[in-house]
Amino acid sequence: MIYVLILTAVFIGTLMPIQAGINAEFTRFLKHPYLVPIISLIVGTIGLSFLLLLQGVTMNDLKRVTEAPPYMFLGGILSAIFVTAAMIFIPKLGATTMIASYVTGQLVMSVIIDHYGLMNLTPQPINMTRILGVILLFAGLFLVVKKGT
Repeated sequence: MIYVLILTAVFIGTLMPIQAGINAEFTRFLKHPYLVPIISLIVGTIGLSFLLLLQGVTMNDLKRVTEAPPYMFLGGILSAIFVTAAMIFIPKLGATTMIASYVTGQLVMSVIIDHYGLMNLTPQPINMTRILGVILLFAGLFLVVKKGT
């Protein structure tokens, strides 16, 4: 089962450069740097709203939103930052460098989050294997960015 989840996550990861490329192209088309992220997030909201309706969201589900601590809403801001930055970076860095940079940053922060058990996760201490994984990811980023000779 874990391998199915991992393969699904890898597949979803393949969609990220496609999304960033489409958003960058849409930005060139519209000639406005912040209009596309708003449109992208609105379209995503509409799509997810449709899924909620299909799953039969209840008033109790909606009421719980009003009871959530304010910091939990930062996820929306972080999504907007991710989408906007990807749209800005992909034409300047290329899809490979942008995604390699994002993945490297994601792994570094994930190791920190796991180590300290942040956000109510079960702590998973940093060990040499994880440190080596981070080092190899930075090496991969360097190789991706390095100009071929």
